[in-house]
Amino acid sequence: MTIDSTILDYFPFCTNKGADSSMINKSRIRQLTLKNTPLSTPRITSIIENHLIFLQNGGAGGKWKTIHVKGIVLALYFGAEVSKGAQANFELQRLPDGINLDEVILPFANFCSSKIEQANFQSADLSYSIFTDVAAKNINFCNANLAYVDFTRANLENADFSNANLVGADFENCNLAGANFEGANLSGTRFPGANLMNVSI
Repeated sequence: MTIDSTILDYFPFCTNKGADSSMINKSRIRQLTLKNTPLSTPRITSIIENHLIFLQNGGAGGKWKTIHVKGIVLALYFGAEVSKGAQANFELQRLPDGINLDEVILPFANFCSSKIEQANFQSADLSYSIFTDVAAKNINFCNANLAYVDFTRANLENADFSNANLVGADFENCNLAGANFEGANLSGTRFPGANLMNVSI
């Protein structure tokens, strides 16, 4: 793919080759998520409420690491032990298509290998969360705080990142075809191996 010089100014490292992902079984990940019934609204509400308690009791500030198990990507969180609440974990889960989670507070949450297509996270705080290998076509992140989020290998086709805070975010090997980055803060972001076909800036 030929990259326009204007694109190079906005998307750091986009001409660099991304890390080898041949060990990742994307179809297997999708099969596993599709086997799960979409989470109900009461269940999602409970997860969010418990995550807020987790944060209030010192759960923030940890670090993420991913592991591969037979081609499936899983996320591990290394942080302080918290006795109250529970960290939001949507790993390999499905959110209902088109779910509205605008303005939700979910920093340091685990969305690894989940299916969250068409979800509305407008003006949400998802900073420091992990979204590696998610299926997230047509997702709305307009005005969201996505600072230091890891989106590695995510399918973010037609995502709306307009006016989002993407400081330090990692888009290595992501499918960003048709994504909208108008007004987004791209300071310190990474795009090696990303598909940037028809992005808006």
